[in-house]
Amino acid sequence: MQMRTLGFCLTAVAALACHGHARAQSCELDPDRVEAIDLDALELNLSEQIAFYFDLADWRNSCGDPDAARAAYAQARSLIETAQEFEGAWAHGLIGEARMEAGQGRFERAREILDEADAVLIEAGASQARDFLFLMETAAEVEAAAAAAGEINSLPQVEAELAVLQTRAQREEDEALTRDPDAGANADHVIVPVFYGTNRVRTGSADPNAFYGPVSAPLDLGVVTVSVPRNREVGSIPRRDEYPGDLDQYRGDYFILERVEPFADDYAFTDALGEAMDASQRRELLVFIHGFNSDFRGAAERAAQLAVDLEIDGVPALYSWPSRGSLLGYFADGREVNDANVSDLVDYLYLLMNGANADRIHIVAHSMGNRFLARALEELAQTYPDPPAPLFDQVVWASPDVDASEFMELMPQVDHLAAGMTLYASGADRALLLSRRINGGNPRAGDSSPPYPVVVEGLSTVDTTAAGGRGLGHSDYAGPAMDDFRALIWLSLSPEERCILQTNTGQFGQFYAVDPGTGGACEPDVFKYSITALRRSGEDGEPLELLQSAVAMPGAAIAGRLDDVRQLITRLAAVGG
Repeated sequence: MQMRTLGFCLTAVAALACHGHARAQSCELDPDRVEAIDLDALELNLSEQIAFYFDLADWRNSCGDPDAARAAYAQARSLIETAQEFEGAWAHGLIGEARMEAGQGRFERAREILDEADAVLIEAGASQARDFLFLMETAAEVEAAAAAAGEINSLPQVEAELAVLQTRAQREEDEALTRDPDAGANADHVIVPVFYGTNRVRTGSADPNAFYGPVSAPLDLGVVTVSVPRNREVGSIPRRDEYPGDLDQYRGDYFILERVEPFADDYAFTDALGEAMDASQRRELLVFIHGFNSDFRGAAERAAQLAVDLEIDGVPALYSWPSRGSLLGYFADGREVNDANVSDLVDYLYLLMNGANADRIHIVAHSMGNRFLARALEELAQTYPDPPAPLFDQVVWASPDVDASEFMELMPQVDHLAAGMTLYASGADRALLLSRRINGGNPRAGDSSPPYPVVVEGLSTVDTTAAGGRGLGHSDYAGPAMDDFRALIWLSLSPEERCILQTNTGQFGQFYAVDPGTGGACEPDVFKYSITALRRSGEDGEPLELLQSAVAMPGAAIAGRLDDVRQLITRLAAVGG
């Protein structure tokens, strides 16, 4: 269910128009630049293209151009007609169009579009009352607007249907909140509590997927419980927009936000954080800061994915800033990197450092989230110009959408705050290519295209271009380059010790490259099995015993290279010791 802002509008017709402006992107965005975006070059899939046109239509309408909005809605509709499978999110795009038409006084057209949205929801498999609630709320507002305009309407009938649906939805939400997600945990999924701090406003919805919206608010603390399927490709986040019927049937295949539980105050947050950390052995804290075009749900899913794929023995934490969750929200998202939000991030980091009592703290920032991290570390560097020990173990700058020159100037000011700092960059990152065009051609720190990548003393730069090839190439660190990422987080290995890497030299100096297909001085499978055996055996374990168990499994990829793995384990263990 989307965030409700209608209470701030005075009339029925104004209410319909108001909702569109609640998600409005900056009208400073040049329409010519938007029209020039090459979706084929960005390699967006069908779902992403449909979302793009819905965002474009919403933006056009909010900037006072309903005709251009209708053209964009028509593009989205034509793409929907080609789809083999439907997504419930498309219905919400159509509902936005219906609200626009009703706001223009075209009530009959709005009703037709709502019928289309209803059909899309049904085709997508929606079955629960909450799946249809926003649709019926909009239908009631359309009829109220028609009544206020003195036109024929069916307001009493629609209001009665809405009341029944609201009762059913409340019952469903009550059942969801009282259900214990751990009770169903088994071999096909794992339950991950992610502690969070967010500057997003609460929407008032009990639906975990819609608990927070894209509007700024004071820092809110809590824990979001995420169900993560075990049987999936590393780095992937399979998800659905709708989960009709019993959630249990989906947990083995999809990420699911089970519940969102805000804390009353800082003390409740740090008490729960400390208890969670005390239940671990390694006492690791992984802090994730998401990038642009990310809603709270997507950020929580990525934090949980990283925690599972990195096998974090401790607590995953998330800082979620109020991104619009839209491709066209770029400028609006950029303005969220302001003093107030950065100050809240710094306060949140202090809470984590003091409340978790972790032995190792890692920070991973992605895309535009690196702008928040850069500003926060600048403040911390002023407070800790010469700390007796680094505040953090590893800081990872993943695909940073930060001006390359500014990033290079920043690093000497903050590199003393962490035992290691690593930049993951790619020359095939289409999201950063778009960002570079929007930012007047200024290179981004996450772009490794010549003459880059960025190389600065105190920073290890890893080029992931060869590891990409899917989607936008904007999240290589979380998937294709995962084994190098694991070696960094698990064992704090330097680039020279991570033999999967190749050494290259660019205009700014020496950097490293990861190619999951060929590896470097050692083969990818040899490296993977070696670091995994070292990690899972622990400080006092026997990695070679774990290795023998892995080799004994049918079809083990490493069976013919056992000696290579033994030698690498011995060498890496000596480095760690």
